[in-house]
Amino acid sequence: MWKHARGILDEMMDRGTIPDMSTFRVLLAGYCKARKFEEAKGLVSEMKSRSLIELSWSEDPLSKAFLILGLNPLTVRLKRDNDVRLSETEFFDDIGNGLYLDTDLDQYENHVNGVLEDSNVPNFNSFIREECINGNLKSALLLVEEMLRWGQELLLPDFSELVRRLCSSRSQIKSMTHLLEKMPQLACKLDQETLNLVVQAYCKKGLLSNAKFILEEMLQRKLRVKNETYTALLMSLCKKGNMRDFHNYWDVAQKDSWLPAFYVFEDLLTYICHQKMIGKALQLLEIMLLSYPHQRSGICYAFLEVVCATGFSGFALGFLEQLRPWFVLDHAGYNHLIRGLFKEGKFDVAFSILNGMLDKNLAPCLDVSVLLIDQLCKAGLHDKAIALKDIILKEHSAFSTSSHCALIHGFYNSGNTEKADTLFQDILSKGLILDSEVCNILIQASFKANDLRKVGEILGFTIRKNLVTLSSYRSLVRMMCVTGRVPDALSLKNLMLEQGTSDGLVLYNILIFYLLSSRNNSLVNKILDEMDEKKVVPNEVTYNFLVYGFLHCKDTFRSLHYLTTMIEKELKPSSRSMRFVISSLCNIGELQKALEFSQEMESRGWSHGSVIQNAITEGLLSHGKIQEAENFVDRMQEGLLTPENINYDNLVKQFCQHGRLDKAVHLMNIMLKKHNVPTSSSYDSVICGFCAQNKLDRALDLYSEMFVHDLKPKIKTQEMLFHCFCQHGRTEEAERFLMDMIENGETPTREMFCSAINTLRMEKNLKKASEMMQAMQQVGYDPDFETHWSLISNLSDDKAKHTDNRSKRFLSRLLSESGFSLKRRFRT
Repeated sequence: MWKHARGILDEMMDRGTIPDMSTFRVLLAGYCKARKFEEAKGLVSEMKSRSLIELSWSEDPLSKAFLILGLNPLTVRLKRDNDVRLSETEFFDDIGNGLYLDTDLDQYENHVNGVLEDSNVPNFNSFIREECINGNLKSALLLVEEMLRWGQELLLPDFSELVRRLCSSRSQIKSMTHLLEKMPQLACKLDQETLNLVVQAYCKKGLLSNAKFILEEMLQRKLRVKNETYTALLMSLCKKGNMRDFHNYWDVAQKDSWLPAFYVFEDLLTYICHQKMIGKALQLLEIMLLSYPHQRSGICYAFLEVVCATGFSGFALGFLEQLRPWFVLDHAGYNHLIRGLFKEGKFDVAFSILNGMLDKNLAPCLDVSVLLIDQLCKAGLHDKAIALKDIILKEHSAFSTSSHCALIHGFYNSGNTEKADTLFQDILSKGLILDSEVCNILIQASFKANDLRKVGEILGFTIRKNLVTLSSYRSLVRMMCVTGRVPDALSLKNLMLEQGTSDGLVLYNILIFYLLSSRNNSLVNKILDEMDEKKVVPNEVTYNFLVYGFLHCKDTFRSLHYLTTMIEKELKPSSRSMRFVISSLCNIGELQKALEFSQEMESRGWSHGSVIQNAITEGLLSHGKIQEAENFVDRMQEGLLTPENINYDNLVKQFCQHGRLDKAVHLMNIMLKKHNVPTSSSYDSVICGFCAQNKLDRALDLYSEMFVHDLKPKIKTQEMLFHCFCQHGRTEEAERFLMDMIENGETPTREMFCSAINTLRMEKNLKKASEMMQAMQQVGYDPDFETHWSLISNLSDDKAKHTDNRSKRFLSRLLSESGFSLKRRFRT
């Protein structure tokens, strides 16, 4: 077949397919296999002309062909047969010379055949490398899968490059984990540079268990862990609240001379302070000051800002005392300190800091000044508040409105409405513009004072100045509806519509919501008619408000009407609407109607939350439709209609009460798969159910599972398990169960001790019975006379044991602990 190879090569070039190195390598292998070495030499010359190889004038083309194929020219040589006595000729050249290969022919044939066989398999490593360079990670991963199916192995350099590329893509971290797990032999050979990137990528994604596993591997292999890697892990651990591991790896990082980068100092410090670890914060500060001596001032200011913002302003004051005299607070530092003190409610200290600022002719920034003015007014220090307002006007004349608004806010909050009104009139006379927040405050204060004239005056002002935002409109409508001033709310809506600055549908939605919330449902029909006249089309929000609102007003019929209308209009009701409607229908006994809505949801693939599933299932169970209840829950699971946060705790207890323990366990397993641990009461119900059915081993499995999830069983559950041990004759396990309870700080019931003693007595195990009675007395229980006497009777009957001095001691102890004495004399 080698005769056709040249023709195929020519056809490739005619069609514009340029042969590459792999093509010529296959041709060389074929010619060398067929012993067509002249053709092989010609191919080498052609490869040189195409700049695929370099060939000097002194090099032998055939030796070069052997090199290209991976053969050693020194061990594979072509010789002419000159021996006339014993011919070694294998083939002849074009002029008839007898030639032979001087080499190990078996090895030669195997090697050439290997090259030909490998040519049938794509060079996946080069393809994967190319896809990585082009950033096509998904394509590279598909090639890896295909490569494994072909039985090829990914080379370590290409594996490392692919892992590094995956690390840089946050969306491919799961794929990287899958790759590492699929190729553990290559994963354990990754270099420290790549492994550092892997740990950092896991930390950024919050996959801390993966990150810790890789880091531990690095530490065991004594590879260098970068500062960035330690920082990423510590920040993630702190953010997740995993403080045990945080302290552990903090110590590891410290021993490894860890130095966080300057740009991450503030973020890391913030996480540490949020976890209330001020000691670690000081350690971090010390590391930074020693490592960045030229940035000491910036480090201290960053430290001050973070500790003040996270609730440690009192500590910051002490910190400043320690740094004096070389570190002096500037304007920004004072502002950080006052903000922190306000956040912690330390207003008196904040006022003293303010005095220190003013003594140095430093004015607080605007946001701090607003905080101070409001609090100064509350403290009755109106003169200081006014003085501070004047300072703002002097320092920041552009913020005159803000300072006036802050003062009005402070006066109203402190109950000084007269001064607030005076200041308000002063602002109006000066032509200053108030913000919407202050106008809203003024209106609310007038409402509280029942000063309707003032309400109208300020409301008119705010509407004329376009200061009524949606937020203030919402709060005003709520207040009007709650206080019975519904006509005012309707008038306000009309004014806002005339103003035309807000979306009309939003204004109607807000009004409908608060009318229904205040049970003014009779007016909602008029609002809906008005919306229809003005061509304002209700949306999902409108219908959800109507469904929930009418249900709130006890008008189930209207609620169902709007829910049905909503679904017919292909609008999806909110989970809240469906939850309340279905649970309400179940509560009033309309189970069939609830099931119809559920089926509608099911047909549309809408998720059934915990409330809906619990309501319908409990309704079916209460009507004795146990199988239908099981089928309903199964259908939810099969249809993937169960959300991640599903809670079946109530249903677990319900199914236990109906003896369907397997279904109860199945529901618990669904919760666990969705990372939602059932409550201890669910476990208690199932364990007690299995005990009642004499399925002790299954009960014990669930009992052990409780401790895995840090759940504490009820004493009644433990008592039931214990009695099951005794009933099944598993006395040793019962005794061990009892002792484990005591060792774990729990107190078994008196009945448990008595049952154990009686079981041991019946088994003639008097030694264990005495030890059990002693344990019973140690936890504070006094055995009853009958139990005492039965033990003494057994001791009397067992003569062999009573001859033992030790048994006598037991009898003496037993009587004395019961209030008797062998020395006592009975008198007649």
